[in-house]
Amino acid sequence: MAKRSPQTTDLCLMNSDIPFDVLSRLPADKLVQLRHVSKQWQKFISDAGFRDFHTKKAEPISISGYFFQERFEYSEIDVKTLSYIPLCAQKTEIYRDVLSFLPEKVTILGSSNGLVCCRSCIPSRDPSIYICNPVTKESTKLKWDNFQRRDNIFFSFEPTSSPVNAVRDYKLVKVFETEDFTDGKEDYFFAFEIYDWETKKWRKSKEVCHSEDSLCTNKRILLKDILYCLTDGLQILTFDIENELSFLISLPLTITDSKFPEICLGESDGVLNCVVLSQDALLVWALVDRFTPKWDLVTFIPFEEMEQENPEHLFNLTERVKKSASETAPWMHLLAFKDGNLFLRVSNSAFSFDIQSRKMQSLCSILDLGRQVIVAPTVVPYAMTLAPLANQ
Repeated sequence: MAKRSPQTTDLCLMNSDIPFDVLSRLPADKLVQLRHVSKQWQKFISDAGFRDFHTKKAEPISISGYFFQERFEYSEIDVKTLSYIPLCAQKTEIYRDVLSFLPEKVTILGSSNGLVCCRSCIPSRDPSIYICNPVTKESTKLKWDNFQRRDNIFFSFEPTSSPVNAVRDYKLVKVFETEDFTDGKEDYFFAFEIYDWETKKWRKSKEVCHSEDSLCTNKRILLKDILYCLTDGLQILTFDIENELSFLISLPLTITDSKFPEICLGESDGVLNCVVLSQDALLVWALVDRFTPKWDLVTFIPFEEMEQENPEHLFNLTERVKKSASETAPWMHLLAFKDGNLFLRVSNSAFSFDIQSRKMQSLCSILDLGRQVIVAPTVVPYAMTLAPLANQ
């Protein structure tokens, strides 16, 4: 009789026993700790098959925390400090070394189902794009050809295929603001490049979207093969990766030039959300049809209700928001939204606001995150998973 390898024996035993069902239900951070229980558990939890199953299991993946990074508004040099702020901790700590396993300092671009996408900080000797899992400290490196600091790079990971072919679950897209002069006329438009995982090269799409607007680099998301990015013309640029179609959709509210409310793009349950801070309430809109500008108002929270639930943090909201509406640095700043959790700055403090419970969690002083925090920082929601990286 053929003798099984020790790892095969372990996995067979675990698959047929209660521990498999129990471990597959635990969050990723707990499983990482349990790897130290025994060599058998370490092999089992580290197995790509189990990790892939754990990532795809039916239970929703809860947000674990936020990555926070400053940016210089006019300089071509990146801020190298990248902070991670966990949620649900008794005492909030700021971690600076979560991505220290990468070979260089990086600028974060996005996160999707446990994987993080980032690029080299500029200046760099070998500009690259990295896809990594901070939990398992695994990473893969891609060439960043013809790099520009202001490249708008979008990433998503939707775990649907097997671990061997999981590269198909990755989507990586660049968006460029460009112009053309023909017959003495200026034409401004957005162009797109899609990364081909088989050839390991960028492919320029034939699709363009005509617009004179610029992209808001920290208000964007790639969701179910469609990217969304807010423009300074108060529209949302969309690009359907599979069909290579782009168009502009309007925001779910009327905005005048003199009163630009705080806006944040995010998602809940796979649906695009637009979170808006009006003069007297917090509103959450959901995009009904990704091909038309039809929105549903799913949440309306008057400032009075926010103050009643959080008297230790909020007061005189209507007056304060109204006074700072036209200022470069508003008193309340919406920075990220994911599955009902809103990351926001209120004065000099950072908070997480739970839309359902209406409760605010104080995270830290905003000044602890750096000196450039007021200048449109990048905030990326992150959820821990054991997702294995694809074989390339």
